[in-house]
Amino acid sequence: MSYQSLEDRITKAAIAPRTRSTAPVGLPIVPPGTEPEFRLLTRGAELPDDAEVAANPRAASVRVRAAERVRLMNVKERR
Repeated sequence: MSYQSLEDRITKAAIAPRTRSTAPVGLPIVPPGTEPEFRLLTRGAELPDDAEVAANPRAASVRVRAAERVRLMNVKERR
C-alpha cells in the first residue's frame, strides 16, 4: 500500500524487474535459476472504490500493488 505517488513509483520499480525472467530472449525453455522471483497478483495499482472513500476519505490516495513470491533466491543471486 502506498499513499503518495513517489512511494508507488518506488514500489513499482522494485517489483517490475523481479517479475521477469533473466534468461536471454528467444530461448525455447527457461533455464533453472532464471525464472521470475515474483508473480503479479494485480494488474497495475488497485484503487479504492467509492464506498471505501465515502467511509474513509483518507483512503482516496491509496494504491495497492500485490505480488506473490514464486521462487526463493539464494545468497549469490541477491548480490
